[in-house]
Amino acid sequence: MSPVEYGSSSSNNNNPITKTTQWLKSKITNDENSNDSGETQPLLLPPREGTERDEQKKRIFAFVMGMLLLICAVFGLLVLIAKAGSGRMTLKDAEQFMLAAPSNDSLRKYLDHYTSEAHLAGTESDLAQAEWTRDKFVEFGIPDVKIETYWPLLNYPKNHRVAIVSGPEHLHYEAKLREDVARGDKTSKGQQDVPTFHGYSKAGNITAPIVYVNYGRIEDFRLLESLGVNMTGTIALVRYGENFRGLKVTAAEKFGCVGALIYSDPVDDGPVGKPGVDNPAKSYPEGPWRSRSSVQRGSVQPFSLMAGDPLTPGYAATENATRIPIDESIGIAKIPSMPISWEDAIPLFKALDGHGLMIKNWVGGLTEVSYNVGPSEAEVNLLNDIENKVTPIWNVIGKIEGQDKDEKAIILGNHRDAWVFGAVDPSSGSAIMTGKIELAKILGKLLKKGWKPQRSIILASWDAEEYGMVGSTEWVEDHKDWLDREALCYLNVDMAVYGPYFVATGTPSLNNLLYHVTMEVQDPKTGQSVYDVWRNKSIRYSNSPIIDILGSGSDYVGFIDHVGIPSLDIRFVGESGIYHSNYDSLYWMDHFGDPTYEYHAALTKIWGLLTLRLASQSVLEFTATTYANELSAYFEQLLHVGYPHQFSKLKAAIDKFAEAAKLLDEEAAAADSTIDNTRPDVISSVNNRLALFERQFIDPQGIKGREWFKHVVIAPGLWTGYAAQTFPAIVEALDSDDETAIAYTEQRAALHIQKAADWMAKDNQHNS
Repeated sequence: MSPVEYGSSSSNNNNPITKTTQWLKSKITNDENSNDSGETQPLLLPPREGTERDEQKKRIFAFVMGMLLLICAVFGLLVLIAKAGSGRMTLKDAEQFMLAAPSNDSLRKYLDHYTSEAHLAGTESDLAQAEWTRDKFVEFGIPDVKIETYWPLLNYPKNHRVAIVSGPEHLHYEAKLREDVARGDKTSKGQQDVPTFHGYSKAGNITAPIVYVNYGRIEDFRLLESLGVNMTGTIALVRYGENFRGLKVTAAEKFGCVGALIYSDPVDDGPVGKPGVDNPAKSYPEGPWRSRSSVQRGSVQPFSLMAGDPLTPGYAATENATRIPIDESIGIAKIPSMPISWEDAIPLFKALDGHGLMIKNWVGGLTEVSYNVGPSEAEVNLLNDIENKVTPIWNVIGKIEGQDKDEKAIILGNHRDAWVFGAVDPSSGSAIMTGKIELAKILGKLLKKGWKPQRSIILASWDAEEYGMVGSTEWVEDHKDWLDREALCYLNVDMAVYGPYFVATGTPSLNNLLYHVTMEVQDPKTGQSVYDVWRNKSIRYSNSPIIDILGSGSDYVGFIDHVGIPSLDIRFVGESGIYHSNYDSLYWMDHFGDPTYEYHAALTKIWGLLTLRLASQSVLEFTATTYANELSAYFEQLLHVGYPHQFSKLKAAIDKFAEAAKLLDEEAAAADSTIDNTRPDVISSVNNRLALFERQFIDPQGIKGREWFKHVVIAPGLWTGYAAQTFPAIVEALDSDDETAIAYTEQRAALHIQKAADWMAKDNQHNS
């Protein structure tokens, strides 16, 4: 029963106070009862003397007033009960619940479920986990839950081979391409479920000499070219690290290589040279670092050129979508590639010994070899037999409807698929958001307790992220118009926990919000706040903790780079060498990543507090001036790179942006400080301008040559992939030494930064 049903002014005849008063009056003034003789007898006998009559009046008055007070008290209690039943938790109440609710044991239980079997995207086990996630969302009270299916191109391994097949007999070698069973780790026995391969690699069977190209960066290939090393017709032997693996393959193809073998060197994510502070400086399973037979799988889609399904660039891969031919896609590698272990790389390096140059700073951690660049005399056979097929994938989407239909939506995302078991990548994040899935469970409990968000919350369990952020990108492309209108921000968790050190990448406007939230969460190891530990680790660089720029490699890409939705990615990091291997398992997490699961709980709290504040704060805690300061810093970097260009148009636009940002932040602070007296339309205007100015950075033309990326301020670096590049179109024009392109890209960037300034300032005069 709702409070309005008690004592409603529109229904006085049913008011309990009115009815009781009328009843008492009738009993006092009328004869309602008959005696045995048939004569009526008053309820209260008349007094025998005047003094008794006065006393009786006093008693009647006291009785009536007592009854009225009792009825009022009961009525008030019923109103309170009704209000509690319909429930309105304050934001502070909800935050206190969020800080107390996460369960370490539950988080481990959910991680155990997600890592119980390999769940490569598009497989039956992947679908089973999607359905399990959906069912848990429903079980925990998420009101609106569904599975959204898309049909991208994926590839799967059929057969593979790497072998030295010619040259001196003693060098001949057949690579095992298999990871050893790790003592104590039962899941490592199931490795044959997912053979070593690269997502979106090109099928092929080639035999050629090899050449060592260090990390396979564009500058590494250019150095070899300048030294006269002939790479045409060779297979590149490349080490992981420094840049994205797909760009190693792209660069190899650009410089004439016909194939690529990418290995993990022990000096990079193996035990060589490690301090052994938090864990032993040993290979798994004795320590957290990569072992001799460990292989890093992964996609070789060039992440700096596009994201998502390679055959439907810019639009959703629905079942009946128009698809471009595979050979025309920029999202598929043009030469075959294969990931290998350092154990399988050693014989290849031995075939290079004595051939070609040895570049000192290219030497890794293998003491058995000399790291000559070659080319080799011996030839290597590389067989990459794969199946390409258009196949369904499954995003699980849950929605909690906000009370205010005019407000925007917050989107929380984590991908579910993994190359093998994925205890760190991605299931540490899945356990937090999806298992009984800790954050979904807590939000469901809050709903049952009466908490209702002002803004809508969307929980997303993405599929096929490992291939190239496919599930999230297809969803963004499918819902682009709605997102452009309604999305407030995107909060991403991927590799949620693999150590005790908090790090974040994100949109500058969200920096202060993240700082304030991490001040509220205790660091399990030190007892300080997460903010203080984070800040102390960053202190030599900045007075505030460092929040890096978003590049690529996780599901925020479609939101920030394609649509311009402010985004954050958060995680706890540490010593780890099991990335994308068979050993990314529950056993590794139990022994090295987060044995007590306290950091899983801490990240749940951070993610949860961010969600609650964004969903419930009347005035959003976005800061435009932080963005203005970052733009100025990016501009100074550009001046250094682009000297002697002065970029005066861009500078003028950034100055206008800074002026508008200052005024908007002042307006937001004023609205927040007088929240009870501020008109709702003023608050709505402030929030819209804070949340949506990032949209103005989206240039429909995109960056030349990689038009899917449309943000004029940031994008993945063209030859880094993971790392971000500021003012990317201008920098690429500078690299091409094209003055016309430099002027044009500056004009486009200035135009969109000015649009953002105009957007922020558009209602200032009206609201002043």
